[in-house]
Amino acid sequence: MLRVTKLADRLSDELVASLQGEKIVALVTINKEIHYPNVSAVSWLLADSSGKSIKIAMGPKATSVDNIRSNPNVVLGFIGAGSYYTVRGTASISEAVELTMKLCVVSVEVEAVEDAIFYGGKITVEPAYEKTYNPDLVKKLDEEVYTLLRQ
Repeated sequence: MLRVTKLADRLSDELVASLQGEKIVALVTINKEIHYPNVSAVSWLLADSSGKSIKIAMGPKATSVDNIRSNPNVVLGFIGAGSYYTVRGTASISEAVELTMKLCVVSVEVEAVEDAIFYGGKITVEPAYEKTYNPDLVKKLDEEVYTLLRQ
């Protein structure tokens, strides 16, 4: 059976609430050298309340950042609201900021949101993760990153 999906041009309020950090999100870029998709996992992110943009904090030397400089078209994939969603958009990169870590902000302008779960599928438990480095550093970095993303 062919599944017909309706694309939205913004994140729903429920998805915005779901994308307020500490969420495992797949960031898909196009490798600038071999022109194949590249996937990286990100978690420092905030969706704008309008549902039209998502900011992600990353190291300025990350492969994904380099790929976006070459081709700004990206896809984000994540579990939320009982399903699996993809967000297609255009990304831009800020200048690097020197904090505890050197970081830049990848801003994704949302162009299309799709419920991409297979027919009849529903997510009943979202994945969980933990940060395995020094708890004091976790707290310090998280505070710095989310302050940066809220600017």
